[in-house]
Amino acid sequence: MDILVEEHKIQSHDGTMLSGYDYGGSGDTLILIHYLGGTAKGWHPVIPFFKSHYRIISYDLRGHGKSDQPDQGYSFEDTANDLESVMNHFEINKAHLVGSSYGCMIGLYFTAMRQDRVLSLANIDGAIINDSGEHGLYDETLDEHLAKFEGQLDPDYESVEEFQQAYREQWLPWNKERADYIAAYEPRLKENGKVGNITTGETMKKIISEIYYVNFLTWYKKVQSPVLFLPAEKEDHFEKSLNFIDSAKKDLPYSETVVIPNTTHLMMFDHGKELAEAVFNFHSQISVSERL
Repeated sequence: MDILVEEHKIQSHDGTMLSGYDYGGSGDTLILIHYLGGTAKGWHPVIPFFKSHYRIISYDLRGHGKSDQPDQGYSFEDTANDLESVMNHFEINKAHLVGSSYGCMIGLYFTAMRQDRVLSLANIDGAIINDSGEHGLYDETLDEHLAKFEGQLDPDYESVEEFQQAYREQWLPWNKERADYIAAYEPRLKENGKVGNITTGETMKKIISEIYYVNFLTWYKKVQSPVLFLPAEKEDHFEKSLNFIDSAKKDLPYSETVVIPNTTHLMMFDHGKELAEAVFNFHSQISVSERL
């Protein structure tokens, strides 16, 4: 299905140029925030299911897609300023935020620090467990953690065809949604003549480093908007995520947890319809919850 979209160039607080996308639609605004290493096009599988209910906006995060990739500026306050710039550009006062993985962390920080601009937050398998600390995923230092990714964050490929073939073999279960995304993805041409991911390994390290020591519970304590948690059932840390969500919910005025069966981390590529339905159903209950 062809996705109709208007592309906009948006200048953020520090001069970084972002690529924003207006998919049209009517109703409340839904802002989609993609995952680490992805692009806004990763939302294309779910946009047709959302469009009858919302005005839809997305953007390529700094360091991703068609947005600039500066050497610095990857703190969560920088990402919040970026999101605020996107909202200001499109003249959006308040919006529902929907994040995937790293996008959830950006949405959560923004919601905690700029409460007056958020109608609700939906976290798709992100910001639902800490990387480090008590009950975190990893018991290691940041340097030890980064060392595990040596050579994996920015691999070389001889050609675009080799790049695409690698994804066909590794990004499973391969399906039409994944195929369409990779076909539309434009790998970066490196100085060594090889091709690779748009987001460089150095940028990935900077973002991973920003995430590693964050305690997301401290951010949830500041959130007053309704929050929807969508943990992926098939991920290894699913039970740990459920325990973390229970802790986060203690400080939230209103929240729900929805587990879509057989989901993996990037569930928009496999369960787009179910994902959209879960978000819409959650939003339809918000006014009821706020009256209670």
